[in-house]
Amino acid sequence: MRGREPAGEAKEALAREAAPGTSLVRVFRAHAAGTDVSVDDRELDLRLREAYAAGRQSWPTIELAPEAFAEQLAPHATDGAPPRDLRATDFYLTAACARRASGAIEAFEREHLRRVDAYLARMRVSRAFVDDVRQALREKLFVGKDGAAPKIVEYGGKGALTSWMRVIAVRTAIDLQRQRTEIVEPRSSELAGSSPGDPEAAYIKEGYRAAFDEAVRTAVARLAPEQLYILRLHFIDGLTLDEVATKLAIHRATVARRIAVARAAVADHARQELRAKLGASESEVESIIGLMQSHLDVSLKGLLRDAATPA
Repeated sequence: MRGREPAGEAKEALAREAAPGTSLVRVFRAHAAGTDVSVDDRELDLRLREAYAAGRQSWPTIELAPEAFAEQLAPHATDGAPPRDLRATDFYLTAACARRASGAIEAFEREHLRRVDAYLARMRVSRAFVDDVRQALREKLFVGKDGAAPKIVEYGGKGALTSWMRVIAVRTAIDLQRQRTEIVEPRSSELAGSSPGDPEAAYIKEGYRAAFDEAVRTAVARLAPEQLYILRLHFIDGLTLDEVATKLAIHRATVARRIAVARAAVADHARQELRAKLGASESEVESIIGLMQSHLDVSLKGLLRDAATPA
């Protein structure tokens, strides 16, 4: 069973299990993505051992060698080091599954695959279909297909594993529906704002609306006051580019450029927030952003209306 988060002496003891001299740094450096080095060997060794200790404490019955943990983590390095926001407990389990550690896949089944029915609840599918999706996920996550690596190795520990699994489960269900040419009728509320016969778009819009709105909210909060002001003039006050240019005593082209830069900043920050919150890949986040474009203006206008502007 899953243990508690490591604390105090227990964490220190487990960290010593991967003590200096076990070549964690060498293994990590050899397999790390990119060549940038943001930390020295001593700090890197400490961060690797602490991450390993956190995961080992949470999954005490699943044995994974420290070097194997470091090797699995290395491709997900940020500037040559483990992500500072690494979810070590989640990553330890996926790394153990990737390395076929005894009991790891069974633990993953209990913690995550059992939730597939909840992930697909809005799709109104049968229990038999959920079981088929669960089996397809087992093959995708742990076996791979057509020579591709198992999907489980793509989890980098930067977002909640449950959110990452939810995205994959939904996409797997949609793919399975299409393969079988089955059309599962979604609820009318799920179809709002999407084209007829597109249950994937409807599901993503409904399922990720709250996460998307929160990401946009955080993105708007990061804008400079001047950016907020020019966006409000254009989108809330309804001024044309020429009118904004006159009000600010700048060229019309400058207004257009500044608005474009501000909108791009919102989109970029929202992407970062969604990746962190959902643990989704770049392509999955782009799919969500693309489907939510029509909702973006509604969300953005509401937030701009409430945002403070310079005096």
